[in-house]
Amino acid sequence: MSLVLYHKTSIADARQVLKEGYADTEWDFGLRDAKTGEDVSVTGVWLANRPLADEEGPPGDALLEVTVELPDDELQSFELSGMLWNARLWVVPADTLNLHSQTKMVRVDPRTSWGFTRMADEDLPPELK
Repeated sequence: MSLVLYHKTSIADARQVLKEGYADTEWDFGLRDAKTGEDVSVTGVWLANRPLADEEGPPGDALLEVTVELPDDELQSFELSGMLWNARLWVVPADTLNLHSQTKMVRVDPRTSWGFTRMADEDLPPELK
């Protein structure tokens, strides 16, 4: 089954994703282990079921639309239930996402994109040509 999710990031990182794929990042959501009290972090690529406002998620001037092709039970194993008030959040390993998704850039904040160094046309992914 396919599911459309969203990832917000910097313009440079979005272009890197489109060119070379996702890379894992370690995320600390202020979680603590209930038994040990130690900080808990997760590693992967964060995705939400809708575009998030700046105050809801990581900052970024580019919005990526990610169509994930994974069985529901497999995708569910990456969901962080209850992390957001009115949205769903997943942290998916980059290797899994690179193998089972298609990504396109759907929005760039025009207020910040003017100073970005232009990428050569031959280096652009097909969806940006």
